[in-house]
Formats: sequence, C-alpha cells, structure tokens
Amino acid sequence: MMNIKQFVDLLVENKMKNISVYDLTEGDQEKFIILCTSSKPLDSKKAADVIAEKYGYTDKIEGYFKGEWIVFDFQNLTLHIFLPRVREKYNLDKLYKPRKITIK
Repeated sequence: MMNIKQFVDLLVENKMKNISVYDLTEGDQEKFIILCTSSKPLDSKKAADVIAEKYGYTDKIEGYFKGEWIVFDFQNLTLHIFLPRVREKYNLDKLYKPRKITIK
C-alpha cells in the first residue's frame, strides 16, 4: 500500500499545486484518486519523471508527450496532473467532491 501523505509531499516538492485527494475505497479495496495542477507542461513532465523513478512505474504514462494531462494508474492510486485550463474543462473535482479527504 502506497503512503498517500508521502506521495502528496512528493507532489508538493515538485511544484504541484491545488492537490486534492479523494478516497474511493470500497470494502477492503483501498483506492485513491489524486488531482493536482501544474503551471506548465515542463513541470508536469518533470514531476512525472520523479514519480515514475521513485515508485518504479513501468507502464505507459498517459499524456506525457503533451504534458497537459498526465495520468498514472497505480494499483491503489490514480494520479492526474493537469494544466489549469484542462483541469477546469474536465472538472473531475466536481465528480469526486463527496469523497474528498484531508491529508495531514
């Protein structure tokens, strides 16, 4: 099980903003979705590189080429890194809002 707080801390260290964590756990199957915003594609890609290396992610990183909406799908965690306009357009925060949690 991935430590969510450490994961969020890594995002903060890598210039990600407006980080939201949603708990989609059902029964004993833990599942989290994290949405965050990057100010520019280069920052998104840099954060993606750090995450892939630190967590040994070997699957294809969706959206990496453009860097506007990058998606990681770990076993118990899905991460979305957006540019502000893309996050606003798709508004996944609204979809998951009732499941939002605070990470301390």
